[in-house]
Amino acid sequence: MSNLNSAFSGAVDLSTLANKVVQDQLEQKGVKTDNALKVPAFSIDAEEAIIRQIIQISSSVPVVVCFYSPADQDSVGLKDKLNRLAIAGDGEWFLAKIDLVAQPALAQAFGVLEPATVAVILAGEPKPLFQGDQPEEDLSAFIAKLVDVAKGQGMLGKLVLGESMPEQPQLSQGEQDALDAMEKGDFSAAVKIYEAELALAPGNEQVAERLAQVRLVERTYEGDVEAELSIEPNDYLAAIRKADFYLAIGDSVSAFNLLLDWFSQSQADERSTVSKHLLELFVVIGKNDPNVITARKQLAARMF
Repeated sequence: MSNLNSAFSGAVDLSTLANKVVQDQLEQKGVKTDNALKVPAFSIDAEEAIIRQIIQISSSVPVVVCFYSPADQDSVGLKDKLNRLAIAGDGEWFLAKIDLVAQPALAQAFGVLEPATVAVILAGEPKPLFQGDQPEEDLSAFIAKLVDVAKGQGMLGKLVLGESMPEQPQLSQGEQDALDAMEKGDFSAAVKIYEAELALAPGNEQVAERLAQVRLVERTYEGDVEAELSIEPNDYLAAIRKADFYLAIGDSVSAFNLLLDWFSQSQADERSTVSKHLLELFVVIGKNDPNVITARKQLAARMF
């Protein structure tokens, strides 16, 4: 079961930024009543048309995603085991079953090629879990741990059986246009949309955060992450690029420390560029993140 026990170290998929607009709208408007969210079932066959609603559910409880193929009996068996566990889970988590043959676009969005692949969505962010069939008792123990981890992160929701999926929040035209662009992989267009939105509302922290996030994706989306992270920077611009890729995989500590070190050893004009980029990465993560707070203090100490 080592492949299950190590699953929580998976990196955040860059494509999840395309879902954060919907996620934020959900949190602002509120789809929960007393931490309860109505769903038609605790397990559902996922289709592209309802994926956003499924992502919304992940703001309340973990959404486990099982990719299977009807022609692959191991994957069908895994799906059936998870289905039984989801029903027995009584709303502590949600199962989305995706047929690789019938839903190729969803498989591509998750980067999944093989049946019997399982992922999880937590607060709008998908992460890989494991690949291959597992004994049902091991799956049960693993999911119990997953639920505990989610609760430890403040996800205290509960699913209750109702008549329909949660309603999809209404987005502004600008938000919808940016979301559509991101889902097509056109992050440059999304950047321009958010730049225009921020120009109309310069003090809007949410728009500024979204713009910083999409700029990061635009800079890293087509890069070879493993190759980029293997490079030892020989100047401050290379350090900035490597920091982007650290942040793209969710390693904010390495990203911040790298730029802080280069800030300390750079010349005055280079320092300005490094500190400006570091501040933008702070915006990507959010000002209340503990790693941002720590790095901001370290930057202030090195500036004066």
